[in-house]
Amino acid sequence: MTTKHIRLKFIHKPLFQEEQRLLEILQEKFDIELVDSNPDYVIGTPLRRMQQFDYPDAVKIMFYGENLTPNFATCDYAIGFDHLAFGDRYLRLPLYCLRKDYDVVLASDKSQLDLDALTNRKFCSFVVSNGRRADPVRTDFFHALCEYKKVDSAGRYLNNMGGGYLEDKRAFVAEYKFNIAFESSCYDGYTTEKIMEPMAVNTIPIYWGNRLLAKDFNPASVVNLCDYDSIKDCVDYIKALDSNDELYKAKLREPWLIAGQHYQNFKQQLWDFFDNIFSQPKEKAYRLSDYGYQAYYRWELKRAHEILPHSRNLERYVHLRNKITKWLKK
Repeated sequence: MTTKHIRLKFIHKPLFQEEQRLLEILQEKFDIELVDSNPDYVIGTPLRRMQQFDYPDAVKIMFYGENLTPNFATCDYAIGFDHLAFGDRYLRLPLYCLRKDYDVVLASDKSQLDLDALTNRKFCSFVVSNGRRADPVRTDFFHALCEYKKVDSAGRYLNNMGGGYLEDKRAFVAEYKFNIAFESSCYDGYTTEKIMEPMAVNTIPIYWGNRLLAKDFNPASVVNLCDYDSIKDCVDYIKALDSNDELYKAKLREPWLIAGQHYQNFKQQLWDFFDNIFSQPKEKAYRLSDYGYQAYYRWELKRAHEILPHSRNLERYVHLRNKITKWLKK
């Protein structure tokens, strides 16, 4: 590992939980100084209005925590969810690896479970705070499962239990046999912390989202709506698990992770990825081009972020874009 001093800036302040964890892991191996000005490296999310380009001399590393495919015309390197290869510029690291629940799941020993006690828990939980940007399938499934038995919903969205903000989600989920752990969207490779939270307390996740889930987890350990032709078929299977204790116990005995699960060594993968970046002379670590259409594309994106939030400037922006497009065609 390189021993040189690293001047690093995280664009987002305060740090997200996953960014804080990422920083802690990097500090285990690298001499990191967090700076606010003149950084050599910036780590950020593409949702921060292109702020990485406020630091033109910095190597730009995008950290994707949402269902977005990395745009390598706007960053030198990226960490994301997609299963893709792009030389030394990309690392697939699912968000759940940076949650403490993942450490619990890695250390899980299902041979020691009290299966009788776990089988005698309440039926199913649901904890969602915001349904505005989510695929409606999550809401549809919640209502369909409630037709069989009440699903206790303790989040701000579809709350049917009263009370205020749920302070300890893990303790709440642990009281139930099942937990609806849907992603907000269906996107291959996109698996967040939602599936980890029930696993950490030995509650069976009812999942939907990443159709490639079997690359990360043992598919026999979860109920995955993606594996069924309809919501009804999935609900029928949950009914069978709920009404047959032996069937439920057999499901719960299944290991959460597949044998030799790739991300058990996620720290080493992170260290190797960043060591490749940090160990190069900075002028050799850049991957973006300052010439050709790529530079114009970034300029236009940044202008859009600056102008579009102000509707009175939209007409001005469109006029400017059309003018530049005509100039490029000459």
